[in-house]
Amino acid sequence: MKNALVTNQQKTFFDVFGYLVFPGLFRERIASITEAFDAMFREHEKDIVPWRHVVHGEQPRYIMPGTVDRSVEIKALSEDPLLRGMIDSLLGIPNQLIGTDGNIYECGTRWHTDITGLPYNCRNLKVIFYLDPMRAGEDAFRIIPGSHNHTDRFAKSLKQTIKTVQDTMGIEVDQVPSMELPTEPGDVVLFDARAWHCVPYAGNRRRMMSFIFADKDYVPQETNIFDYQ
Repeated sequence: MKNALVTNQQKTFFDVFGYLVFPGLFRERIASITEAFDAMFREHEKDIVPWRHVVHGEQPRYIMPGTVDRSVEIKALSEDPLLRGMIDSLLGIPNQLIGTDGNIYECGTRWHTDITGLPYNCRNLKVIFYLDPMRAGEDAFRIIPGSHNHTDRFAKSLKQTIKTVQDTMGIEVDQVPSMELPTEPGDVVLFDARAWHCVPYAGNRRRMMSFIFADKDYVPQETNIFDYQ
């Protein structure tokens, strides 16, 4: 596996823009990770949460919560020294793993944040692994750089307008100025959960797994994890 220590320049990039991408970082393990993901959905079928929400256009998403408690392979991934070293570099020590899930999407998403369950002033980092190719111009993850800086005028303006851009701006979701991040299985995307992001729907079924970490000051919130911002 490649050495992917976070440089000072990468840390500055993350602090300013709210995301980082590490292509091929887990390419050597992605087959076993994918096998563990699929096995988890088969073996824990009764625990799958079928979910429809306005964020996904009321189309199907299937959620497996608490993945690290259901798979030895996925738990090992969450504790991988390479991954944890990156998180330590970006969040500082100590930090906390506060949530994990596996997802099968038969939908896209509108622009949203993943701040649910986190106070806005909490330093955090969400790690996502897409287990299927996410293609440029189609279904690649998109993020608005710098939108995690929630106290500035730009982020406040986004919060007021970005959820319904067809109505507020007369444009489609994929026409919002943003950074598109096409990925292949084995790539890792890290982003601040306060950043506005979306994934257009290209008619395909896609699998995604995530871990979310928070800094030492995080205090659990009494919030429904499915109440999107």
